[in-house]
Amino acid sequence: MTRDGEDAGGSATADGFEAADPRRLRRIRRGYDAWARVYDWFARATASVGGVRTACVDALGLDPGDTVVEFGCGPGVNLPALRGAVGPSGRVVGVDVSPRMLDRATGLVERRGWGNVSLVEADAERPPVAAADGVLATFVTSLLADPYAVVSRWCDLADAVVLAAFVPEGNRAANAALRAFVALNGRLFDARTDDPLGRLAERTAAARRALDDHAAVRERRRRLFGTIAVEAGRGE
Repeated sequence: MTRDGEDAGGSATADGFEAADPRRLRRIRRGYDAWARVYDWFARATASVGGVRTACVDALGLDPGDTVVEFGCGPGVNLPALRGAVGPSGRVVGVDVSPRMLDRATGLVERRGWGNVSLVEADAERPPVAAADGVLATFVTSLLADPYAVVSRWCDLADAVVLAAFVPEGNRAANAALRAFVALNGRLFDARTDDPLGRLAERTAAARRALDDHAAVRERRRRLFGTIAVEAGRGE
């Protein structure tokens, strides 16, 4: 596994982007480091719920031999499907800011013996790759201070960008659970306001606008009773 600032192989490191607030970055890193083991178990236990993750990989439209980057790869729940889509001749790059999450993902990669899967400790706001066929980010944009700017960068480096995000609208019961989760993790989401779901909705909408403005072809589908949106944007 390579670390931020090291050569990840393949595409050159992208530069020219301002670094994120270091205090905010440390806060996110500590939060996910602390929950890595539990998150790994929960993510794997719910991986097939609602068909969200499968829908995301399908929406990328990957072919064997392609290169795909997952920002916020966490413990690697999406890696098997991504690696299956690009095959042994393709390349998968998992990017995460949490060393403990990457430790979990590294264990998976080593157990499977995948020589074409790289893991990079880096900030999704400063992509460590210059080009890819596809970019995937599931439940990541809600953590970004400026989702529009970051997703726009992802659109510049990839032919296809697919996002999955919680949508705080419609289902009352799901909204109540989501509100409690965001409020409980207010520091992580920078959502210490009287309207945490409003902050989440703003960031989801900003990421959607970036795809609208930069993608020639757009798709949007709702999953899990309308509480999760899978947003896809592709070039010509």
